[in-house]
Amino acid sequence: MDFSHYLNGLLNPKNIVVIGASEREGSYGTLIWNNLQAASPKAKLYAVNPKYKKIGSARCYSSVTQIRSDADLVIIVSPPETYLKAIPQAVEKNCRFIMLCGGFSKSELTDEITRLIDETAASGIKIIGPQSLGFICPRAGINASFFPQMPTAGTVGLVSQSPGLSCCMMNITDGFSFVIDPGLERTLSAADYIDMLAHDNATKCIALYLESFSEPRKLLSAIRAASQKKPVILLKGGQTAGSADIVINNSGAREDEDGVMEEALRRSGVLLVNSLRELNYAIQVFTAGRELTQDTLFGLVNSKGLDSLLADHAYRNGLKSASIDSDTAQKLRDDFHVSFPFANPINVGLGASASETAEIIRLLLSLPQCGGMIAGIVITPAFNPEEFTDLIISTVEKSRKPFIMTWIGAEINMPAIQKLRAAGIPAVSDMRGACIALRLLSEYRQSKQDSLFGTFSVKPIKSEDFEGARKIVRTAVSQNHRLLYEEEAKKLLASIGIETTAGISAGSLGEAIEASKALGFPLAVKLRMDGLVSKSEAGGVILGVRSERELKNAWKSLKERVASMFSAEERFGVFLQKTLDTNNKRELKVGLKITRHFGPIVYLQVGGLYGPICGASVFSFVPLSLNDAKRMIAQEPFKTLLGAYKGLGSCDTEAIIRILIRLSELAVEIPALRSIEIDPLLCGQSDAIVLDALCVIGSDELRSDEKASHLILPYRRPTEKKETGRFGLLKFCSASLANKEAFLSYLTSLSDNSRRLRFHSANTSLEIAAASSLSYDPDRTFSILALENKQGRDEVVAEARFSLLPNGEDAEFGISVREDKQGQGIASALMSELEAEARARSVRSLIGYVLKGNDSMAYMMGKRGYRRETDENDPHVDLFVLDTSADSN
Repeated sequence: MDFSHYLNGLLNPKNIVVIGASEREGSYGTLIWNNLQAASPKAKLYAVNPKYKKIGSARCYSSVTQIRSDADLVIIVSPPETYLKAIPQAVEKNCRFIMLCGGFSKSELTDEITRLIDETAASGIKIIGPQSLGFICPRAGINASFFPQMPTAGTVGLVSQSPGLSCCMMNITDGFSFVIDPGLERTLSAADYIDMLAHDNATKCIALYLESFSEPRKLLSAIRAASQKKPVILLKGGQTAGSADIVINNSGAREDEDGVMEEALRRSGVLLVNSLRELNYAIQVFTAGRELTQDTLFGLVNSKGLDSLLADHAYRNGLKSASIDSDTAQKLRDDFHVSFPFANPINVGLGASASETAEIIRLLLSLPQCGGMIAGIVITPAFNPEEFTDLIISTVEKSRKPFIMTWIGAEINMPAIQKLRAAGIPAVSDMRGACIALRLLSEYRQSKQDSLFGTFSVKPIKSEDFEGARKIVRTAVSQNHRLLYEEEAKKLLASIGIETTAGISAGSLGEAIEASKALGFPLAVKLRMDGLVSKSEAGGVILGVRSERELKNAWKSLKERVASMFSAEERFGVFLQKTLDTNNKRELKVGLKITRHFGPIVYLQVGGLYGPICGASVFSFVPLSLNDAKRMIAQEPFKTLLGAYKGLGSCDTEAIIRILIRLSELAVEIPALRSIEIDPLLCGQSDAIVLDALCVIGSDELRSDEKASHLILPYRRPTEKKETGRFGLLKFCSASLANKEAFLSYLTSLSDNSRRLRFHSANTSLEIAAASSLSYDPDRTFSILALENKQGRDEVVAEARFSLLPNGEDAEFGISVREDKQGQGIASALMSELEAEARARSVRSLIGYVLKGNDSMAYMMGKRGYRRETDENDPHVDLFVLDTSADSN
């Protein structure tokens, strides 16, 4: 069976057809045909153009149908108007891929053409573009692009939405495994190519230039999965207001507000850079193949001033300086005449020779406290860079620690730089960029140390808890009320358990007086009018009303204000609210809102009168985990604001966390909600109460779909149910980070043989095994645990999981059961859960790799209808396959 990635055929097509091949100078058809031929691909090439009998020495066919062979890849470089004929002809040749190339106006892609593209893609043919400028696969000798040069084969996979930047990267970076311009991404997006490169063994580092995200959730999922295997480095265009109009023109999409995109990418595990130079430096560091084993670093320079500059750059990038022990300091002083041997960076002085400098670097790299090193050298007449380069290559190759050579002010084509880079040693021309590259290396190391990196855990949401909220939203939608003012918004929040202040609406002075008797003084009187969103900015809030007389004056004042602002006085009304004691309390602004591309977020700001002045804001993507909410309130200024301060007691942060989580759950359950603003949320030592709120309803969706596709983070509602059988009473639930401690205990309880049968190695670390079982991207995986309650504590007794294979159609499963629970039917019950979920997700088949000798597993697979196959790549493993397509039972 072929489980390879669904785009793997791009790396080794056997037959390539070019529709629109030409010999007209300067035409796209000429460029791509000539580049294909010049690259000497392993694939056979066919030119199609009715205007020619031959192009050069190659035969040219008038139609695709004249070609006898099937086509793996059909490249169409003719205008969009020809697609209506060319695409069906390509389909007739049983092609696997179609690439729509060339530059043209987007308006030329008519509805009929885009419909044909979508229908063809739906049939299973992968379509690149339209408006793609092609791809390059150096190791296969394929240059199916408009880029004139074929880069050397290497380990960098590049996906770029800018053909110009692709050319630049190929000029300044060595060694590519794959380069592609995805074009307009009508059916295949950047996410698909990232996913392909993640599974490509020849690719060690993925570099991206992106301006827009056509499928944000899919993109972040692909980056999250890829970054667990190899570094993913992104240069993002369109990050500021200055480029907003350009991005809209290029991609048709506006960007989100500041910080949203960066946070989404950070949570996916991407490494962000801000310039082409930084991207190049980062690629050099990661492709060098030297990993940080610790974060303490050394710096070395040969001039006064460079040491302080390097120290500043290192500090700004969060790099830690290694300490110099007394023995090393003594050696630096006595043998190399270093004036300040305890300083880091170390200044060897302008008088140091190439050999002396290289020897000091060798000494520092050999120290156990050295995790890596940056050397910044300015070339002097006494310093021989060629001699130094030869010495450094030998030294660094022996060390295996990360090392970046910085030639201050040098040109990129300097021979010493080129020689170092050819030896796999990063060589750059500025210390700031070198520090950024090492910081990225440190970030990637940290992400790998976090065994559950890129995962998140959300407690199960009881959908029935939100029926009251749904009823309120449903009623508002039926009455065409898309804006819920204070009274209705508070009812919505109260329906999900958020405490609000009591209040009564009044449409006349008499009603206001009666309301004041029910509520009691003092009161806050707030203007209530359709279309009025900010009462405070309109002068529509009067606080501290303590008597009926003051209430009448407040009514009169608000009525006069309305008369000066609006003509329709009959719309005038007020909302009366009991005034609470605000002593020793703080005011926050919390809420949720929908971002342009990344779904709903929950945010936290300083509230009340001083909120706009402070401007501080933190947010997190829905769904929030408990840790997400805790991180939000732990950030400044909220940590200080909510803590004990100058005689004030600390606020009830647990109450605030509950509100943040509840808002997140509301956003998950009711996609119709566009925004909710609570301002202020009055926070005290024992409570948090909503004083004012506003809600905006966007769509009519009262329930999320199965995948919660309105969220940017992959999410499926966690499952939990009780099961009984020979094993007694167990709880089956979705695996999550909340189970980490119990799961590690479970792994510890397994015998070496059980761990070997499950993970195919007895030496797999418990942390890695936990990561593989609990990391949760529900668009790609499904994990379930069997829990037994022992004295009020849940213990894991079994686990099962499947993950989609690279082909996107099949899934691989794994399962284990604690020894004392084996033979009781738990494994069979868990397999039933996996199989049901696989069918629900339209997974074609479940595949298990079972070590020979695991007879109990083989017996169960046979009883469940799995067919046994031989694994051609591993004689020690049997494959067990079950067809789980929708029509199978």
